[in-house]
Amino acid sequence: MLLLAKYKITGHSMEPLLKNGDKIIATGLFYLFQSPKINDIVVFKDSKGKVFIKRIEKINKGKYFMLGENKKDSFDSRKFGEIVRNQILGKFIYKI
Repeated sequence: MLLLAKYKITGHSMEPLLKNGDKIIATGLFYLFQSPKINDIVVFKDSKGKVFIKRIEKINKGKYFMLGENKKDSFDSRKFGEIVRNQILGKFIYKI
């Protein structure tokens, strides 16, 4: 879990909220006191270690279904499946 980390957005899956090239700050501090919730925008690693940012669309038995804002052009849980809690690195808090 991270305290504060900066990431650069690559791709178009979170448009119009986050655009290709935007920089963001994420933190894991929120999840020390509460669990991730539906509609949280989180940074997570997939099973291969690649970092993504997506919105939590559904939670079912400890598994998180992630969805991009740009539903027509998003590599998300519809393609790679659900993720589990320990894959979540932090919550998006600020666009730089």
